[in-house]
Amino acid sequence: MKGNWLTDHILTTFQTISYSTGHNVDSIPGPKTRAAIVTVKKGAKGNLTWILQGALFTEGYSPGSLDSIFGKGTETALANFQKARDISVDRKADKATFTELFAG
Repeated sequence: MKGNWLTDHILTTFQTISYSTGHNVDSIPGPKTRAAIVTVKKGAKGNLTWILQGALFTEGYSPGSLDSIFGKGTETALANFQKARDISVDRKADKATFTELFAG
């Protein structure tokens, strides 16, 4: 990945929790990484929300606390990121949004 060490760590963490056996965790946002992306939206809790929050933070969009809960702060940061990157502002982190976040 073309990011800093924190961005690379976030992508590696995503790959670790998303991949089935048989794929190397390589911090490269390739086709298998994009295929593993699921949509995360307000109300979601857990590892993928934490990854979303961390990725938004590293791109300069603070979600508030990195608490693994997709609340108002994460929703606002996500909408601002989507608008700035000319992604449909639907306040959901889908394949297009995660692909852009992982692109660095």
